[in-house]
Amino acid sequence: MTNFTAITIGDINGVGIEILINLLKKNKIKNIILFTNVNILKKFIKKRKTNLKINIIDQKKNNLNYKNNYLNIFSYESKTNEENTYKSLKNAYQFCINNFCIGIITLPLRKDLIKEKIDKKFVGHTEYFQNTDNKKYSNMILYNKKIIISPITTHIKVKNISKVISKELVFNQIKNLNKTLKIDFNISKPKLIISGLNPHAGENGKIGREEIEIIKPAIKSLKNEKILIDGPISPDAMLVKSNLNKYDCFIYMYHDQALIPFKYISQFSGVNYTGNLSIIRVSPDHGTAYNLIGSKNISYLSLLNCYNLIKKIKKNRKINDKSKKIS
Repeated sequence: MTNFTAITIGDINGVGIEILINLLKKNKIKNIILFTNVNILKKFIKKRKTNLKINIIDQKKNNLNYKNNYLNIFSYESKTNEENTYKSLKNAYQFCINNFCIGIITLPLRKDLIKEKIDKKFVGHTEYFQNTDNKKYSNMILYNKKIIISPITTHIKVKNISKVISKELVFNQIKNLNKTLKIDFNISKPKLIISGLNPHAGENGKIGREEIEIIKPAIKSLKNEKILIDGPISPDAMLVKSNLNKYDCFIYMYHDQALIPFKYISQFSGVNYTGNLSIIRVSPDHGTAYNLIGSKNISYLSLLNCYNLIKKIKKNRKINDKSKKIS
C-alpha cells in the first residue's frame, strides 16, 4: 500500500491547477500524482512561466519511480484539453483500485465542454465515479469542520426532482449515508435530520404531498432499521442553532437546497465527498473560477482540506475494518 494521492487535472485553464502548484511550492502537500498528458502540462507551464521539475511516473507492478521535489505525473495519450480531462478520471480511478493511490482529488472541470466534445451522457464527477464503481447509489457529502450536509438528488433539472424522488431512493440514499458516516467519518451513532421538498415541508399536504407520500414512509422504514433520523422539517428551519448542536448530518432533497447553505457556511473551505464508493473521491467546493486566475484572492483551503480528508477517511476505514474483524 502506498500513501500517494491521485489528483485529476480538471480544466487546465481553470484555477484548480494554479492552486495545486502553489500548495506544492509551499510544501503544504506531498506524495501526490497528477494525471495529465505531459505535453499539455508543459504548454501550461510555459504559458504561466512556472518553474517546475516534472517526473513521469512509470507504473511497474507495485513500484513507482516517484521523485521528491518534483511534480510527479502519470501521462497518457491525449489530443485535446477535454480528452485530457476525461482520461484523467479513468486513469486516476484505476490507480486507486490497484492500490497505487489512497484516494482521488478531482480538480474542477467544465461539464458542458465534456458533454459537448467527449461524452454526451456525462453529468458530473459524482455520477461518473458511481457508474465507474458499479454502484446503484452514491452520496454527495459536503464536509466542513463545522457541518456535514448531503442532498438526496444531485445534478438533475429542478422540474424533474419530484419525478425522481421515491420512497426507495430516499430510503437507500439515507441508509448508505448512515453507513458512510459510521465507517468513513467514524461517527458511531449518526443523528440525522431531513428536510421536506416543498416550502414549509408541504404544510400537511396543502402545497405538496411528497412529504406525506414519500419522505415520511421512508423515514418510518429507516427507523425500523435503527437509524436515528428526524423530519421532514421545513428546509429553511434546518440549520437553526439548536439543530447544529444536536445533529451530525443535515439531509436536503436536492442540490441547491444543500449547496447554498453549505457554501455560505464553509466560505470555500469545504469538501465535496462521494460516499458509498470502494475508492475515496473528494473535490474542492469551488468551480473553475477563470476570473480568479492570477489573483491574490484565491483560497487554497478547500483543496488542502480535500488532501487532509482523504487521509482521515483512509485512517477511519482502517480502524473500522479492524473493529469489524474483531467483533
